[in-house]
Amino acid sequence: MCQRVPFSRFARVSLNGGQTLLGADPDELERCASRLLRAAQRFDRMPRLLSAQIHSAAWVGPAANRFGAEWNRLHEPALRRAAAHLRLSAEQLQTQSKQQRLASASEVFQAMSHTSHRKMDAIALHGIYRSQQVAIATELQVLRAHRDAWLQMSVVGGLLSGIRFLPFDPLESIDTKILWLQSLDGEHRQFLFLDTHRSGHAAEVFGDLDQAKHVAVVVPGVSSDLGDFARPRRLAASVLQVGAADTAVIQWLGYNPPQNLFGAALNGGESSRRAAQEGAEQLQSFVADLQHVGATDITVIGHSLGAYLASVAAATGPGLNANRLVFAGSPGSFSAHVEELQLSGGPGSASTVFFVEQGQDPISAGVFGNSVLGTDVADPGFGATQLLDGQQGVGNPLSNHSSYFRDPVTLQSLRSVIQGRAVSQ
Repeated sequence: MCQRVPFSRFARVSLNGGQTLLGADPDELERCASRLLRAAQRFDRMPRLLSAQIHSAAWVGPAANRFGAEWNRLHEPALRRAAAHLRLSAEQLQTQSKQQRLASASEVFQAMSHTSHRKMDAIALHGIYRSQQVAIATELQVLRAHRDAWLQMSVVGGLLSGIRFLPFDPLESIDTKILWLQSLDGEHRQFLFLDTHRSGHAAEVFGDLDQAKHVAVVVPGVSSDLGDFARPRRLAASVLQVGAADTAVIQWLGYNPPQNLFGAALNGGESSRRAAQEGAEQLQSFVADLQHVGATDITVIGHSLGAYLASVAAATGPGLNANRLVFAGSPGSFSAHVEELQLSGGPGSASTVFFVEQGQDPISAGVFGNSVLGTDVADPGFGATQLLDGQQGVGNPLSNHSSYFRDPVTLQSLRSVIQGRAVSQ
């Protein structure tokens, strides 16, 4: 699980698990890594050249047979292991270089967070976005090197390259991750943080965060994972931001939601509660740091379990430094009343806390139910304002829960909240 970190985490990309870095010249580290890779390539060629010479030598007899056997059993594998160690060392230097660049960007952003700037520094943001692109490119390079190393192994590589229907294929996971990372690559992507370690976390910005008058943070629910970011146009944040030049929307996945409804409901929803409680502190920190660096109008929109997580964040500890909070298809609220939710302007109220239910949504209507994850946000006693949706009445219960960011009426209601002009029922 992620530990609580300051806003500088935005620049801390960890694609293989982070390590503490005291300082270095990243360009020099990359040059050293390149030299090690070239040396590894020479070692890769050496066994083939020497094997050809040894086996073609005019030498026969018991001594020749013994030497040939020792070469095949000991010396050639030793050269290949040396090549692998050189390649591993190069990868470690590349990782250190990547982390040094990110640490430098982190220092810039952390310093900026202590100034009185009303707006985020576009240069610093560009550096953070760029650091993610560098990290992705570096990880792709490392994965491709791993792939080449597998294929160059005299026995295993040949077997894998010729017989891809083995019960266990180490190349399959490497190839899958390469394709996935390629989908995240590109100058247009604006990741504030990206961490593929374990289950993976990310936050991607849509719109101009530096110039935005309004900022929204979308917290997704059950079954959300980094694979969602491979299709950015389908992300709720991307859809919400379309057509709003003065608005930036962030897709925030800073916690580990259950991967399916069965897991979410297991043991009375215990895994859902635990995921929300562990993620709430991360959301608190994220939103607070957005405010510290100049975002003056923030709306948090929680969908499904993400809505419950947002309620935990607003009802515990320092609360949630957001101006408004929206529950979309929520399975319940951690608090019993909106006034128990602490937002940046004080206790929540009907003018700052909203809910929307897409027709007859089975999640908010009782698959989990308030007996599992808390107070029903649609209960008049809770005190939230209901927003217009495009599936009045029943609609399609099988698809309603996943339609909040596709229905035009609901989208318009959410955009109105983000811009401070909510349309209620």
